[in-house]
Amino acid sequence: MPQRKPALLGAVAAFALAALAFTAVALQAGSNSGAGPVSPRAAAVAWRGLVDEPRVPVAVGERMLVVLDLPSLADRVAASGGRAGDRQERRWTASALSLQRLFLSRLTVQGAQIKPEFRYGRVLNGFSAQLDPRSLALLERAPEVEGIYPVRAAYPASVEEDRAARAAFSAGIGARPEGGLPGFDGRGVAIALLDTGVDRLHPYLRGRLLEGIDVVGGSELAAAASRPEDPTQVERHGTQLAGIMVGAGGPPGLAGIATGASVIPIRIAGWQRDAQGGWAVYSRTDQIIAGLERAVDPNDDGDAHDAARIALVGVAEPYAAFAQGALAQAAGGALRLDTLVVGPAGNDGPAGPGFGSVSGPGGAPAALTVAAGDLRPSFQIARVVLRAGLRVVLDRTLPLAGAVGPERPLDLPIATPRLSGERVLPAPGTPSVSAADFFDARGYSRVAASGGRAGDRQERRWTASALSLQR
Repeated sequence: MPQRKPALLGAVAAFALAALAFTAVALQAGSNSGAGPVSPRAAAVAWRGLVDEPRVPVAVGERMLVVLDLPSLADRVAASGGRAGDRQERRWTASALSLQRLFLSRLTVQGAQIKPEFRYGRVLNGFSAQLDPRSLALLERAPEVEGIYPVRAAYPASVEEDRAARAAFSAGIGARPEGGLPGFDGRGVAIALLDTGVDRLHPYLRGRLLEGIDVVGGSELAAAASRPEDPTQVERHGTQLAGIMVGAGGPPGLAGIATGASVIPIRIAGWQRDAQGGWAVYSRTDQIIAGLERAVDPNDDGDAHDAARIALVGVAEPYAAFAQGALAQAAGGALRLDTLVVGPAGNDGPAGPGFGSVSGPGGAPAALTVAAGDLRPSFQIARVVLRAGLRVVLDRTLPLAGAVGPERPLDLPIATPRLSGERVLPAPGTPSVSAADFFDARGYSRVAASGGRAGDRQERRWTASALSLQR
């Protein structure tokens, strides 16, 4: 009887680096505009990090993710020390889904009307469904419920496409992405690509695509779909990301990072109705978790020994770096089944245009988060002056992190000096102050972050705060 073996750490590390390299390639392309110099502020505002311009509003209705305090396959495997046979895992998966059905049946007797859209039993035990107020109230009181989370939209993550298409990697220029690992081409490793559909006829991907899974549309191949109202508009993001990973046979010198690996396309994003009734390419968190369920069990037989070693998520859930959310729990369950979830961060919209923000599933402790880098040649700076009475505590010019606008005070989260543990001596006659009055536990400036808007209590302790912006 086959037993669960430790994860292939070498393969995991290699493809983690491959995912990082994909981000480096995108950002290199984004930093070479060929359109003349751009001011730092304009560059920051332009760095939106989305495909096909601004996000469209998405209506998810009353969909909720319900996580149950019932054992999943991942929980059972972890409790057994990480070793389990194939028959045992199939029994555990069936048991998880059976307990879930029993719970839903009991709620139905109590008057709940719950029709699950997706049911999960491998990475976590739970389901997603449209919930009316009565059903939601019953779930909130049920002891078997661990948490109820709203379903959120997620969008393909990338730098602006027009920037990536400019001169940096044009034919004849000679610039090529550098991200491969010498002596390792990924042969024998399967990557689950959770993204839009993939063009299976693309010549650069021949022989590298395994049987796909379509969570969004239910098709057999998980191929790139056309927009229902316009067949000329075809999903591209999944094909592009697959090419960066395993593509081969491109223009001279241009190939994927691991040309020997295989890709399992899992279509968790695609053309779906938006809030205005039109069509847009996006995903939802319940669809991402459904994709992770199939990444750890591609043939859907309840046995996770055939799990992909890497689950590369090509979409970003904006402003949702929740370490305890349903998506984070699913990433942890996948890791217990020997699947490493790799997710994007940065290039996540206007929350912090200069440096991006962390998006889901990037906030999951069990996920490998691929961070974007800011390759702009210059940035804004600020002169920061801190005083305690008549004594100047700090007078320094520092890089300006984050965006500053009429409704947002100045924030210097990564630019402030680290003074933890040092005592700041006040001038005679001033209230007793210390470094803790100016800097929090992480070393971030309390005064600078307030932008001179301190409350009465703060004003009594902070004698003065002066900020002067300088270009």
